[in-house]
Amino acid sequence: MSRRLLSRMPALLFLVGFGCGGNGVPDADINLPDGGSPMVDGGTGLPDSGIGEGSLSLDRVVPSFGPFTGGNAVVLRGRGFTADAQARFGGRDVQPADHRLIDDRRLEVIAPAGEVGPVDVEVTVDGETVVLEDGYTYEPIYVDPDSGAVAGGTFVTITGSGTSFQDGDAVTFGRTACTDVTVVSPTVITCRTPPSAAGTVDVTVTDAEDAREIVAHDAFTYYDSTDPFSGGLGGGSIEGAINITVIDATTGAPVPDAYAIVGEDLSTVHQGLTDSLGQITFSGPDIMPPATVHISKFCYERTSVVAFDARDVTVFLIPWMDPMCGMGEPPPSTPGRGRNGSFIEGELIWYGPNEMGPNPWGNVPEPRPGWTRVAYVYTTAINLFAVTRDPRYGNPDPAAGGSVHRVLESPTGTLGYPYSIFARPAGLAVYALAGLENDTDGRFIPYVMGVGRNVLAGPGETVSGVDIVMNIPLDHYLEVEVTELPMEARTGPDRFRLRADIDLGGEGVIVPIVNDTDIDTIRRRDASRAFRFVSQPSLEGALADGRYRVEAGWFTGDFDGQPYSVAVENGVTAIDSTLVMGGYLGIPSPTAPAYGDRLPDDRILRWDADGAEPDLNIVIIVDATGNPAWRMFLPGDVREAPIPDLSSIEGLDDLNPGFLTWAVFAVSIPGFDFDEFRYEYLNSRFWSRWAVDYFTAQR
Repeated sequence: MSRRLLSRMPALLFLVGFGCGGNGVPDADINLPDGGSPMVDGGTGLPDSGIGEGSLSLDRVVPSFGPFTGGNAVVLRGRGFTADAQARFGGRDVQPADHRLIDDRRLEVIAPAGEVGPVDVEVTVDGETVVLEDGYTYEPIYVDPDSGAVAGGTFVTITGSGTSFQDGDAVTFGRTACTDVTVVSPTVITCRTPPSAAGTVDVTVTDAEDAREIVAHDAFTYYDSTDPFSGGLGGGSIEGAINITVIDATTGAPVPDAYAIVGEDLSTVHQGLTDSLGQITFSGPDIMPPATVHISKFCYERTSVVAFDARDVTVFLIPWMDPMCGMGEPPPSTPGRGRNGSFIEGELIWYGPNEMGPNPWGNVPEPRPGWTRVAYVYTTAINLFAVTRDPRYGNPDPAAGGSVHRVLESPTGTLGYPYSIFARPAGLAVYALAGLENDTDGRFIPYVMGVGRNVLAGPGETVSGVDIVMNIPLDHYLEVEVTELPMEARTGPDRFRLRADIDLGGEGVIVPIVNDTDIDTIRRRDASRAFRFVSQPSLEGALADGRYRVEAGWFTGDFDGQPYSVAVENGVTAIDSTLVMGGYLGIPSPTAPAYGDRLPDDRILRWDADGAEPDLNIVIIVDATGNPAWRMFLPGDVREAPIPDLSSIEGLDDLNPGFLTWAVFAVSIPGFDFDEFRYEYLNSRFWSRWAVDYFTAQR
């Protein structure tokens, strides 16, 4: 298999999981509300009449509330808006690229992060500024995911800012209590949604002691299965009919004339093309569970949903990035409307006898010859999967723009040792690691850390005075015992990679990487003894609401390749003790075709695996051209993926002849029901266990 295909496979899997309205990588260009249609915002008053056009005004913000983390789309209503308008919330600029002019009376923006409570909203056009006092309210909690099926049972995480969640707290969606409520930390609580009618509801957390309520307005949307933007399965059990909706994964538009068939029998009456809305319905007494549907259109990846019992099916077809498909040039960006980073500056403070000036680094040992005392300053990552220097999706280079994120004992500042870092605009935490660094190879040994919490940085803003007290000794350990491993496959796995990161809820994740070395990663070839993370902090003080996320993976080769099996535990507080991690999923192993063989005559891919049974199987096929050929979703207990030959259908082709690559992703997802599958579950932040292998075959 070529390295090019290997590198593309994970991207092919996650493309939809991150790009269709979920809470993965932010993308301000996808599916913003009110995209040119008349706005229905529930506001009162007369319709816009056009009187007074030309004078700048800001009348209201829709919606007028949102999470403290920002990142949500809102529409500013007023007059006199232009493509160069600049909005601000609570004095913090909206990213220039996060403005979209609908017309001169509607400006769509992505709210920046902000302090909990009401803030003024401003708009500036050609040097003139208008202010809507208390026009927007940042709410203290947010819900992830923010939508789910009317049947309930969606596993949600509620993250707070400045909250004190405790055992016994109640959570309600609308007026109905959540079930399986678990307090993970003072700022994180999880539960399962109750059933509800379709629509948007408030989410309320009620304190067990004083009945004080924390409310997030319109924070969760119940959808019925006819809502295409959720994607996946729903609508209850099949009762003689299946409704199919086909959506373009990159544009969100319906896909007309897509071919759909129930089963693999090409003589069935249950086949046809989608209409202008991308929809088609099949009905009859022979439509019964478990059902399988296949959807195909030229220049798109084919998609199959196998062995399901759901009345409504929505699939996102991924278009081929191929010139033969008539791809046009992307629309030009608006000149000058880019993205701005932020600067954060302050001092690292050590306590000591000098109350009026800097103290020595007393909790870092005196360096031996060839070593230097040094501290590094970073911000938390958006999440574990956003450790990147691309400022759109993760943390930029902290040393950019002449910043000083590497701090030495000289120079000194007023009370400590000055630093400055370049950061993504967000609500985040700033942390510093101090220790000894080898002058030759850059090896770094941390001894102490400090954390600055609740830092809000707006685009283009310099946040000053973020002093970090270096008083958290790194003198604890976290031990992990890996058990219940599956059998090895033909080529692996053969080595382990474990990592431990500290989740601070809405402020992000501490993923310490110094000199391109992940400090809290352990690599080893065997699991005969426990893995011990040393130089860990206690979860007290500034880290009291922090929880470890531990990932223990069994990989192949030096570059963490496939086959592999991974386990994840969240909410870990077991400092100075041993965490046992087991329940690994078995490595998928092909039974038909075998490695490199031709597709079997019945054109069914088959595989086996030992270990625990997954909740979901995902099969990805890439053919000889390198294009994504097929994507299949199957229940965890189904290990047969049929590939119908659709070449007899006008306008469709079979898989290209030659070698093809197929991969099986076996996944466990807490609270997952295959018949209510949603595309957002392709995002691995929902996964607790997964196992993967790639195979080759011939057609």
